[in-house]
Amino acid sequence: MNRQYNMKPRILITIGDPNGIGPETVLKTLKNRAITKKYDLTVVSPVEVLAYYSRLFKYKLNADNFNIIPLETGKFKIQPGIISAEAGFISGLAIKTAIELCVNGEYDAIVTAPINKRSLNLGGFKFTGHTEMLTGLSGAKDSCMVMLSDILNMAFVTTHPPVKNISSLITKKRLASKLQICRDVLLNDLALKKPAIAVLGLNPHAGDNGQIGDEEQKVIIPVMKEFTAKYKKSAIFLSGPYSPDAFFASKKYRNFEMTLAMYHDQGFIPFKMLAGHKGTNFTAGLSFVRTSPDHGTAFDIAGRGIASEVSLVEAIKWADKLCRNRKKNSERK
Repeated sequence: MNRQYNMKPRILITIGDPNGIGPETVLKTLKNRAITKKYDLTVVSPVEVLAYYSRLFKYKLNADNFNIIPLETGKFKIQPGIISAEAGFISGLAIKTAIELCVNGEYDAIVTAPINKRSLNLGGFKFTGHTEMLTGLSGAKDSCMVMLSDILNMAFVTTHPPVKNISSLITKKRLASKLQICRDVLLNDLALKKPAIAVLGLNPHAGDNGQIGDEEQKVIIPVMKEFTAKYKKSAIFLSGPYSPDAFFASKKYRNFEMTLAMYHDQGFIPFKMLAGHKGTNFTAGLSFVRTSPDHGTAFDIAGRGIASEVSLVEAIKWADKLCRNRKKNSERK
């Protein structure tokens, strides 16, 4: 579908796990006239989920400010804080529907409210998380989980594997692919002129010249050299591998537009400490933009009316910005 991009990017919001805080944060966002006026938002959800939480929290919404794509899921029971196959099916169906609409060009971006992986699997969607589901169902060759904020941007070579499997997943092919996606993000999605990428090591002290593990010597450094040689005439600057503790303690991350972590906690711990609730999860490498809040379903406070929509609003802002940057970049080519 051809679109005039003087229009607002069309953004889908998936409802997330109906037993988590997703519906609450979505409703609180839709209550904000400043947000619904500025962005073109459409919610993918069973009407019953929005109705249930609107009654529970006594919210009055103006349906003229947003659209809804209603999901037909049959009868189900909403149970805040509970893992269930019904909830997992609803969350998975919302994501699947949104992906199909974006792949077909009917929408530009998806902002996903949080899901519970156990519920998702019980509901019939056998994926380990949003990133893997979006990549698989969209037909993307590869993707990269990237955390965005005004303080630092963090990308990941691996997403959610058990720690014991991480080393075997740090391959030359995988690392090269993630670096390529990071390059595209910086130049196209973030529209930066001369960006720099810092690469973290896998082992303590980045392997200490092979004395503490050899992944840096055998995989990371060779791939970095190949990448630098390939793009030696481009605006990308690549540096590392760095020992993560010293890298963050010395605030060296401030010198780079992107930091590439080898695994989840290596990057997420410093990112969440620095960015707080202003961080946004971006699935880079897809044909459409996908962002999400940097928190989970928070079952412990689901249904209590105390969840914050701040991170969801940030995800919407980033989705809009990334879409506009992509469009500007495509028009230059």
